[in-house]
Amino acid sequence: MKMLNRIITGTLLIFLIVVVLFFLPLFYAATLFTIVSLYGFYEWLKVTKKTDLSIGLYLILMALLMLLLLFYHNHITVVALTYASLFIWLLISIDMFFGSRIYKVILDHQSSLLGLYIITTAWFLIISMGSTTATSVINDDPYLLFSIEKSNINLYLLFLITLISITDASGYFVGKHFGNAKLCESISPNKTLIGLFGSILAPLIVFFFLFSFVYNLPIIIEDLVFMLLCCIYCTFGDLFMSIFKRHFDVKDTGNLLPGHGGILDRLDSYLPTVAIFQFWLFL
Repeated sequence: MKMLNRIITGTLLIFLIVVVLFFLPLFYAATLFTIVSLYGFYEWLKVTKKTDLSIGLYLILMALLMLLLLFYHNHITVVALTYASLFIWLLISIDMFFGSRIYKVILDHQSSLLGLYIITTAWFLIISMGSTTATSVINDDPYLLFSIEKSNINLYLLFLITLISITDASGYFVGKHFGNAKLCESISPNKTLIGLFGSILAPLIVFFFLFSFVYNLPIIIEDLVFMLLCCIYCTFGDLFMSIFKRHFDVKDTGNLLPGHGGILDRLDSYLPTVAIFQFWLFL
């Protein structure tokens, strides 16, 4: 039953994404990403067992930060947050290798600020994807989703979503049906080494074939390396959220998506990957 719910929910999400990206102005995609990010942070705060008053105040703070970034961002802001995000996720992955000691200390003392920073940054890097000029939301910015109606950015967004979806799905199905060697049983008992390999190889093969033979676009070594990094950090994002949930003794971040859990359970792979994607294709 859970598998059926997972498939139905996934199908509906794909339909919603296609409609929003290709049949509506990108303003609606930006609005959807904003609502999803705010709700994801709400789930984060609920997991950390914050009071209703604290949750309300933190959500107001996040909304204010979003408005500040929208109206006063420039190219330097995008570059700085991209590099900062890359650096922080590198530190997180290194910390995971040594048992996530620093991460767990932060969760004990500043979990709300950590969630605020990571989710808001990922949101902004999606909203400003490809931004290369010092403009704000009130000006015409060909790369700011809230400012435009037509752009090829929707193709890049579809590429990002498809890449992460194939990575997650292949890792899940390959790991579930092949191999028993655990990847990191103390963090996520269901993840296996063969699942990790599947989550890397499947998207690389799919997109190499798609770009090389269907669209006749050249794939260079640099593209394969960055695609590989995106796939690997999808797993790091998943592990990051698994540590977070285990730390606060919850199974899912919510129950909004039948068969999948909460919004954060689906956003985890995007949190580290967006910065890599931005750096790879736009900086």
